[in-house]
Amino acid sequence: MGFWRSHNSTTTAERINEFQINSASYGEVVPEVLGTTRQSGNVIYYDDFTAHEHKSTQRTGKGGGSKHTNITYTYSVACAIGLCEGPISGIGKVWIDKEIFTYPQSEIQLTLFDGRLGQQPWPYVVSKHPEKALPYSGLAYMAGVVDLGERGSLPNYNFEVKGKLLDTGDGIDVNPADYIVHILKGVGIDASQIEGLDNYRRYCKAADILISTPPNEGAKKAQAIINEIAEITNAILFWSNDRLKIVPLADESIRDWDPHLQVQYDLTADDLIPGSDGQLVIYKRKDTSECYNQATVEFLNRANNYEKETVSFEVVADVQKNGMRPASTKQAHYLYTKARAQYYAEQLAMKRLYSRNQYTFHLSWEFCRLEPGDIVTLTDDICQLNKQIVIITAVSEAADGQLEITAEGKPPGTYAPAKYNVHENERPFIDYNIPAPSVNDVAIFQTVGDVGGNQVFVGVNAPDNWGGCSVWLSDDNQRYRQIGEITQQARMGRMKYGFSQTNDFCNIVLNRGVLQNGTHIDAERGNTLCWVGGEALSYETVEMHTDNWYTLKGLVRGQYGTKAISHNANERFIRVDEAIFRASYRPEDVGKKIYLKFSSRNMFGTNEQGLDEVQAYEYTITPYYIPEVNELALYTKYYKIGDGVLSYDVVATFTAPDLNTFDTAEAWYREGAGEWKYGGNGNGQIVISGCELGHTYEVKVKVKDSHGNYSQGITKSILVQMKSDVPNTPQGFSVTFGSVAQFNWLEVRNADIDYYELRTNLNPGQSDGLIGRSNNTTYAGMLTERQGKIYLYAHNPSKGYGAPANVEYNVPVPKAPTTFIARAGFGSVGVLTNAIPANCKGMNVYINETVYFSATNAVTFPLNVGIYRVRVAFVDIFGEGAKTAEQPVAILEKIPKELLDTESLGLDKMDKAIESMKNDVSAVKKVSDGFESRLTDLANGTTKSISDMNKHIESRFTQLSDGFDARITEALGEIDGDKLIARINLSKSGTRIDGKLFHVTSKTIFDANVIAKGMIQANAVTAENIDTPSLSAICATIGTLRTRTTGARVEIEDNLISAYDEENNVRVKLGCW
Repeated sequence: MGFWRSHNSTTTAERINEFQINSASYGEVVPEVLGTTRQSGNVIYYDDFTAHEHKSTQRTGKGGGSKHTNITYTYSVACAIGLCEGPISGIGKVWIDKEIFTYPQSEIQLTLFDGRLGQQPWPYVVSKHPEKALPYSGLAYMAGVVDLGERGSLPNYNFEVKGKLLDTGDGIDVNPADYIVHILKGVGIDASQIEGLDNYRRYCKAADILISTPPNEGAKKAQAIINEIAEITNAILFWSNDRLKIVPLADESIRDWDPHLQVQYDLTADDLIPGSDGQLVIYKRKDTSECYNQATVEFLNRANNYEKETVSFEVVADVQKNGMRPASTKQAHYLYTKARAQYYAEQLAMKRLYSRNQYTFHLSWEFCRLEPGDIVTLTDDICQLNKQIVIITAVSEAADGQLEITAEGKPPGTYAPAKYNVHENERPFIDYNIPAPSVNDVAIFQTVGDVGGNQVFVGVNAPDNWGGCSVWLSDDNQRYRQIGEITQQARMGRMKYGFSQTNDFCNIVLNRGVLQNGTHIDAERGNTLCWVGGEALSYETVEMHTDNWYTLKGLVRGQYGTKAISHNANERFIRVDEAIFRASYRPEDVGKKIYLKFSSRNMFGTNEQGLDEVQAYEYTITPYYIPEVNELALYTKYYKIGDGVLSYDVVATFTAPDLNTFDTAEAWYREGAGEWKYGGNGNGQIVISGCELGHTYEVKVKVKDSHGNYSQGITKSILVQMKSDVPNTPQGFSVTFGSVAQFNWLEVRNADIDYYELRTNLNPGQSDGLIGRSNNTTYAGMLTERQGKIYLYAHNPSKGYGAPANVEYNVPVPKAPTTFIARAGFGSVGVLTNAIPANCKGMNVYINETVYFSATNAVTFPLNVGIYRVRVAFVDIFGEGAKTAEQPVAILEKIPKELLDTESLGLDKMDKAIESMKNDVSAVKKVSDGFESRLTDLANGTTKSISDMNKHIESRFTQLSDGFDARITEALGEIDGDKLIARINLSKSGTRIDGKLFHVTSKTIFDANVIAKGMIQANAVTAENIDTPSLSAICATIGTLRTRTTGARVEIEDNLISAYDEENNVRVKLGCW
């Protein structure tokens, strides 16, 4: 009776239990969008990840007595994606994976909260989770309940954000002047403190230079942002008289904006102050190789979905003269249109090419009104300058109190005459030979490896009028050699009060110089590094008192591997910066005594002291401090060598010190008081092999840095003995898939493990279900099922197996390639797909019925002429995935391009020979009634031409040693294809016949294939143009012919005709199959 019983079955899809977040980073900078740009956003909230069950039932079996139920799941989640600081003007396009929508559309599934101050929380969270309802005041974000389909993660969202200041530009981008004002307001500088702002705004508007914030821009200094905008807009910014000034450098009128072309001074030898060598003007000219005549700019094209593109501009006249000299690509992600990027590239190319001359000169304080951007003229007979127009780029105060001016040359043009006239004045005499003062305080010290390595640090202080010193070194205080120079006084002094190892502030008194404030980041990164009594520390802020007394606050103690210790009053304090001189030494120099002398120069860099006039400073080089490893632990590892012989490893595990110059850690071991033996090196773990049971080993681990120096080392002992406990369950068991299944786990240490066993069942030691065994913590092998559970056992020789660890896996069938291209080459078919997925080992390529495997996503197959059907499927270790649709590929007969090029060379050679012969001396020449005949005979050829001057027709016969050419043209002196009537060319490179009409009257036989550039292609000959009484002689392999690709259609294959209905079911078959 049970034979007829109905049978019910159920298939349930794997249910995803966790929501996967694509991008959610804690502590991300909230960007501020000025203008319009593309932002990816950051997930700031998600909840209510819900699985929705979908059940379908199908009756099966005879009479429908059985049924099959299929259960699948789709998912949804409530989430919010933070965009930027609000309020914003709105959202434009929205990119969801590869699809593009315009907000608002229902497919987006998200609603905009524009980030106004005091905005209300998301109503969904208020109703569902009121305890989590945050308003996110001032933050623009998108929120909604998103249908995830069958996946457990959000799609890839990108948003076109319409930010602030849109009304300052064209409604999309921002005027750079207002952009800069907005940035400066954020650092406390009002627009009233900016001079030239209105002129700069009009210039940017006239030149149509409008900008927007780059996408996903992180935190940047205001100075860096403003300097980048100034460079893009061809302007210069500088501080003068406690005001920020902006000057556009453009020198051509643009619409209603005119440049500043007023000359301020005509400077001559009477105004310029000579240098120590007597020069009035120091002239520098860039090398020709550095004068680039092509500029390339990378920008973000808003019209192309904000993709990166480049535009180039070349100065054609200079390219023709000197050849192309391209500069490296300049990034300008503030620009979003091709026209603006092109304008920037033009300005950049012109500036790089023509601003090649630089002038440096000195002036007195009579000219203190000069500023960057001002125009002056230079006249100097030595440099052969006669009212040379230059624009000032920098004004600084030289060491002698004069004004040092740096300027660049400008091209000739129309400029207004000098605005100011300067009269002669009597200059005071300067004594350049004043005595040099000796240094009065010297600090010689060594720091840790991360700061100095194998270096001795030296800092000096000296009285006023000191202009630097030479540094001299000696091993015996008799013979000295110069090893360098010091040009700055060190910022060093003494501790005013002592402070403990826990204090975050200290008080110091400096000898010279000034300490400036830093930031918390500066202190953490060692940008304000100081050295006090063997401790490296950095400060955050500075409080200044009288008499060079400073209080350093926000100290970060014990940096670069040093330890925070207590310090006493009057200890040496040194600010470690570029003023400190560094002298390198060799490791073998440690322990040696050295002597240093410092011969000073005066403030003008002259009148240097002699070595007999200065004091010698003695110093002994010592090993610098290197921190030890942390958490050193020892354990033993058992294994069999063979034939019952046992061996043990002693494994040292540790944490390497936080040291930038860390190279490795070395282990040394010994028994009792024996000699230390080298046991190996590593980072985190060192294995010492060949240890014996029952022996006690002392192990020392020393840190080695990149300079080759070692720490003192720390020591621990261990007794090698058998561990016969039941093994613990292995931890960290995981599996990944590629060309093989790769298993990994953590080592079991409570017992001696001779091997680990991987199984598909809970029967350890049995061959049935055994995958493999390993004596380390990895295993690579093959699996046969796409879904299953793997068990891992640890085995002890005496106690057997412990409890197993397990891992479940479910590897889906690979999807069909999303990108599939099959192209015919010359005698080959090339196949390209999207990148092979990480869990696949390659792809199968089906060409007709033949299968080829490829480990890469791009492959070429050599094939004969014909038509082929190509499909592709990705392959993993379990088998093949879904196939793509077929693509037909036809390989045609073609002449290789190199043969066509050879033919062209033959024609070119003949043409050049003809033109050359036309200018040679003629042996016979006759002119009568408009006719001209000419015969030219040379050593390597003969040419004869007959010309009709009335009808403008010429015939010509040319014979060379390796070719023959005959032609008729309808225009004298021209041989191009448009004027050619007929031509036959015979040469060793090939034969060519040209003409307006080619008529063959007799039978023609071609031994090889008939091939031409205009060969008969598909659809070139249609059915109405074919007239034959019989097709019986035609026999061909036709492949597959279809009336349609899908749905109701007829397909004709070799020996088979098939008819399909709309559901793609075969209804009729006729033939053999």
